[in-house]
Amino acid sequence: MRLKIRMSKLENIKKQWKAIMSCMNCGDCGYAIRPAVGRFLTCPVKEAKGEEGWEIWFSRGRMSVLKNILEGKLELNKDLAKYVYQCSECGSCTEVCHQTHNPNIVLNTSKWIEHVEVWDALRRDLVEAGFAPLEHHAKLIEYMNNPGMRNPYGESKEKKFEWVKEVKGLSKTSDVVFFAGCTEPLRQKETLINLAKIFNAAGKEFSIIDDEWCCGSIALRIGDINSVKENVEHNLEQIKKTGATKLFAACAGCYRTIKKDWPDLIGEELPFEVINITEMLLDLINDGSLKIPETNTEAIKVVYHDPCHLGRHMGLYDPPRDLIKKIPNTNLIELKRNRQNAWCCGAGGGVKSEFSDLALEIAKNRIDEVKETGINILLTACPFCVGNLNDCVKIQNININVLDIIDYIASKL
Repeated sequence: MRLKIRMSKLENIKKQWKAIMSCMNCGDCGYAIRPAVGRFLTCPVKEAKGEEGWEIWFSRGRMSVLKNILEGKLELNKDLAKYVYQCSECGSCTEVCHQTHNPNIVLNTSKWIEHVEVWDALRRDLVEAGFAPLEHHAKLIEYMNNPGMRNPYGESKEKKFEWVKEVKGLSKTSDVVFFAGCTEPLRQKETLINLAKIFNAAGKEFSIIDDEWCCGSIALRIGDINSVKENVEHNLEQIKKTGATKLFAACAGCYRTIKKDWPDLIGEELPFEVINITEMLLDLINDGSLKIPETNTEAIKVVYHDPCHLGRHMGLYDPPRDLIKKIPNTNLIELKRNRQNAWCCGAGGGVKSEFSDLALEIAKNRIDEVKETGINILLTACPFCVGNLNDCVKIQNININVLDIIDYIASKL
């Protein structure tokens, strides 16, 4: 039996022609070191691959391949797909491409390449051509669309709502609705219980969606758009039933997907505001609702890891830091690489599910950076970052506590 391959029309990468052709092959996307602005290397995959040194491990090599594909010299194929999906889509390459790093000097060319959009386009064409999704990615999408699951973990729909039974202060209808996502309900349930604890302490309620399905983030990063549309339409209908005017998410991936991808998919603006949990908690502190007790103990030093989906993808750098600074007896110390220069945790873009060893190797690089500070509390605002960085810490058997900001705040109440 011969395998039937659907020939892709390259419709997606053709739309990125200007971005692809504007790559000058300078190599900053793999080698940029600029201490004056806190930039110490660029591509986490390239560094994790080390001595292999293949150009395709970082942006310059992939752009060269794409140029050849657009010029008809190469065709999409399965081997290419295996390389393409070993990219966490962290967006670090965009932060150095054609950039002066002087806020007063902005080159027009710096706006020409949004690398994550280019990689997304390539992945969509690979899916359309039948060369993707890869083995484990296909399972995630299958589980996500299974009527008895609706999550990429292959768990039952009922299990996703078990955390709800352990908390109080939830509402069926409210001005504010919480989108729980899949990872925290199914893998980090305690964080959601702590979230409810914080809202109870603030005297606030929020509503949840009775029948929440996966937001579609994982499928979108894989490039399978068609598998997501039903989920988006269903979730929008469920959210509208709550009457909420504001939605908040504690998962950085859900936040990015709902705020950035959903409007593109439905072709119109969402009928509600979308904010991140760090913004929500900061508002509760600033309006006096949430009061975290002062203590006489010595201030605790913590470091913060910028999730790629929160930082480079959505530009949300200040709210998490402002929130941490509002927590009594807590001193925030910045990591060597932070904000737009932050090192990826390694879990994004489908890397954790398909190439787990690579994800852990990238995480090791970030954990080594934490070790250099001598601080053993690492805060972040993404369940994928929490999971992968924690996995790395456990393997190394070192004394670093990787915590969601939610869990850290709840421990102070």
